[in-house]
Amino acid sequence: MFTAVSKKNLSDEIGDQIINKILSGVLSPGNKLPPERDLSLQMNVNRHTLREALRKLDTLGLLSIRQGDGIYIRDFRESGNLELLKHILYLRRDITSDIMKNILEIRRFISPEMAYRAAQNRSEEESEHLKSLLEQDLPVEEKDLAIHQSIARGSGNILYIFILNFFNNIFRDFGALYFSFKENQAASEKFHKNIVKAITEKNPESAKKIMNEILVYAENITLKYMENKYEEI
Repeated sequence: MFTAVSKKNLSDEIGDQIINKILSGVLSPGNKLPPERDLSLQMNVNRHTLREALRKLDTLGLLSIRQGDGIYIRDFRESGNLELLKHILYLRRDITSDIMKNILEIRRFISPEMAYRAAQNRSEEESEHLKSLLEQDLPVEEKDLAIHQSIARGSGNILYIFILNFFNNIFRDFGALYFSFKENQAASEKFHKNIVKAITEKNPESAKKIMNEILVYAENITLKYMENKYEEI
């Protein structure tokens, strides 16, 4: 069922093989994996490396490791988490656009409320930090991430920070689809000035509206670029 893996990043390659088989339906919820000894022989890896990969898949909600019984496939639709979503995004190019659309949609629901809360709750220190970011000589994509992170901190809700960190790890990889075009850079620079003004002046409604507008714009542009990119491949 499984194939030998190369000597580089063995644990990741083992995990990717199993994840792909789960996502493609080769392995279904309730299926039992072969014993560790058989798996390690099929993949040509030692059992320590195999266990490392299996533990990681357990934390992703893909496997149930039952001592003395075996390793079973879980239904990722019931047990999966945001980390698993990243793996799906990178491993399944055939559904990358669909997954990115889901991620952008969720961000569009969350981030305007985050900006609203930041305008209500931000400290003077966070306000000054936001203003200073506008003056820093950073690439526009790095400035964008920094401003969003500062807004998350200013909201006073730690969950916004954690969720935004998840988004940012993805957008660092896919951001070139958006920021490689000057008109989008200009749109973001205008957004930076407007959102900082709304938050520092404690105008929650304005901050929410400004955030929503840039996210709708960026979502439409990014999805269009992605669809064109994958049609060409």
